[in-house]
Amino acid sequence: MSRPRVVVLARPGAGRDRTEAAVQEAGAALVAVLDPCSVGVDALQAAAPDVVLVVLDPVIESALGSFDAVLADPALRVMFDDADVASKRDGWEAARWMRHLAAKLHGHADVLPVAPDPDAPQGLQQEMEALALQVAAMPSLKPAPLQAPDQGQGAVVISAGVGGPDAVRQILGSLPQDFSRAVLLRQRVAGGQYDKLVRQMQRATTLTVSLGQPGEVLVHGHVYVLPDLVDVQQSGESLVLVATDGAARFAGLRAADTAMLLLSGADTALVDVALSLRLGGALVYGQAPDNCFDPATSKLLVARGGEARSLAEISRLLLQRWPA
Repeated sequence: MSRPRVVVLARPGAGRDRTEAAVQEAGAALVAVLDPCSVGVDALQAAAPDVVLVVLDPVIESALGSFDAVLADPALRVMFDDADVASKRDGWEAARWMRHLAAKLHGHADVLPVAPDPDAPQGLQQEMEALALQVAAMPSLKPAPLQAPDQGQGAVVISAGVGGPDAVRQILGSLPQDFSRAVLLRQRVAGGQYDKLVRQMQRATTLTVSLGQPGEVLVHGHVYVLPDLVDVQQSGESLVLVATDGAARFAGLRAADTAMLLLSGADTALVDVALSLRLGGALVYGQAPDNCFDPATSKLLVARGGEARSLAEISRLLLQRWPA
């Protein structure tokens, strides 16, 4: 099998350097490294890539507009990374990202690097993963059902974290412009830079993407990126975003008209919420571990009686429940 041809779009810096190294270590053919601020779309087309890996920063965001037509080509795989995050990866995280990248590029499921010596000191991420596995092995307690309304509207809720943006883009990109439900995206973002996330997601979908604000009435076919301390509740026949003192619990959604998707890096606290919605008839799925950067929440969901599916299968099930 030939190696995938990869072009990296990035400005000079540590993030670009580490991304170049990861692409090469992943066994791909790095055919070009281009700065979108100094080259045109012709240079990208001339490289004839199979995959374009964009290392985002605010300047790159502004320069990508002229590349939109090429990046929207369905024959081209487009991946995104954050320049600041990329520049700080080392050790276990760098190795895991390289494996994740290799899995994406070559279509296999070998995501995690070889585990370190168990006697060696563990980092916080490893400790959290170990804790998640311990929790998954504990006896299941039946969650207290949410007081979800039996009338009114539902929505599609997507929760993701580390490794989640690519999965979210794939889901959003599969939904038609006239999708008949609102989509609530709770994507954990370092530094709370949700405005940047809005711009990134808008490039991936024909749906309108905006930053959700308290008091906003939800509209079908619209994606609302939920910042911290924002939840949703029924108000008459509508769904309205509201300010809250804690994490969103989505208790205002009618379960039988709702989907909750726990993708890579999703908040483990939402497993109980998801299972309660599932009891009321909601579609609830975790992201299948294959090619999932951080499957801890999906594994916990499955251990508690839920299901995990591939991204393609999740998209199919959403369109089956709410056909265009």
